[in-house]
Amino acid sequence: IAREWRCKWSEDASKASLDAAQAILADLLPELSSVEGVATIQRIVCGGCHDFKVITKLPAAAFGEWEKADFAPEKDFLAKLGGIKGVSAVETQTYTLEEVKLNKKDAKKAMENKEAEAEKAK
Repeated sequence: IAREWRCKWSEDASKASLDAAQAILADLLPELSSVEGVATIQRIVCGGCHDFKVITKLPAAAFGEWEKADFAPEKDFLAKLGGIKGVSAVETQTYTLEEVKLNKKDAKKAMENKEAEAEKAK
């Protein structure tokens, strides 16, 4: 399960709000990385829509424990983001996040099965 923290940043002052958001993340990253069970932490920045997102993924059991702890350091991170000039739409969201890519062997087998079905249908 993943928890996303996100905001919009501004291009004003040479993208100062983006730089400030990144600095806050860098400051809190050791604490976030120390949350029991964290599998991955991803940072996403979109230059087109001005999104800044931090996505933390944990197994379901560990996620439940983190939720009981109010997703710490979430409140601190969001408060700091909200205090940056040029940052807006500070939000959170919880969702499932799973890798679905097939390994080469399974992908090849799936493609062969698909081709065989296509030949059968002719």
